[in-house]
Amino acid sequence: MLVFQGPKAAKWLLAATLLLLGFVAVDILASTPLTRFDLRQWGRKSNIPLRGSGKATGSFPAGSKENLPSGPVYSTTNRAKNPETIRVLFIGNRLTGENDFAGVLTKMGAKGKIKVSATQRAFDGYTLRSHLADMRTYEAMTNVIPDPNDFRNALPWDAMVMQEHTTIAAYDWQQMRVNVANLNQIITNMNSQGMLFMTWSRPDAIFTSAEILDRTDGAYSLIGKQLGMPVVPAGRAWELSEFLRPDIALRQSDGYTPTIRGTYLNACMFYTYLTWQSPIGLSTGGLWAIAADEAVFLQEVAWTIFQWRQDGLVTW
Repeated sequence: MLVFQGPKAAKWLLAATLLLLGFVAVDILASTPLTRFDLRQWGRKSNIPLRGSGKATGSFPAGSKENLPSGPVYSTTNRAKNPETIRVLFIGNRLTGENDFAGVLTKMGAKGKIKVSATQRAFDGYTLRSHLADMRTYEAMTNVIPDPNDFRNALPWDAMVMQEHTTIAAYDWQQMRVNVANLNQIITNMNSQGMLFMTWSRPDAIFTSAEILDRTDGAYSLIGKQLGMPVVPAGRAWELSEFLRPDIALRQSDGYTPTIRGTYLNACMFYTYLTWQSPIGLSTGGLWAIAADEAVFLQEVAWTIFQWRQDGLVTW
């Protein structure tokens, strides 16, 4: 039997104890699952902190609420539940970006029951494939903000809305589906929700305006159903508005770029489909040239279309 005496023996005993505790700590850490997932192992550019245990926010259409499933595609989301402000990114071309559409939507919803904070990546002539190759769009899509309720979590966009080029939607829905699916992979990896911005008719050398609208509606509706995305039928709202009030010009001289009234009708549609609330009574979003009676009419058109096709973003 060894007997340790004196200060030198005490130092050896302390060192042996610390070494034993170190082995125990390493064993515990090795058997404990990580609370954050490093998304770089799946080819992601950045490491997005996601909650790996405890009560998580968001909606859960499938799977456990207590643990995020492994792999690049999640069946859960870490989007905020019942947010006071819905954060949405619009991805499209001039039809989306004209007249500062995102700014109009943000301003008009400022005093609504639910607020909307919108940002747009929209450039003339862009297709969704163009956005897929644009690193600036990718950086915007992967932007997150800190979760005020949990410092371990980061909140992505509540929704990312895609608007395809009108000729592709009308003539090549298969290519449109590929473009939407590729962008939706990024959206899914971010635990966000994709939505589709259905556009309106346009002048065409082969099809009538009604046929272009039907083909566009069919493409968006089919792809939305196949990929599980809400479709905002702005084109049908334009059709109803132009039938009831042709004096309210929604189109510029080229026949498809929206005027300020067309932009406002789109904003009314998206406020409704993002919040499930009526836009009636909201402001004109800074578009002061729109008369009060015109604003009310366009708000009512948007609400009528929503009641016809009830669909939209789910955040509860």
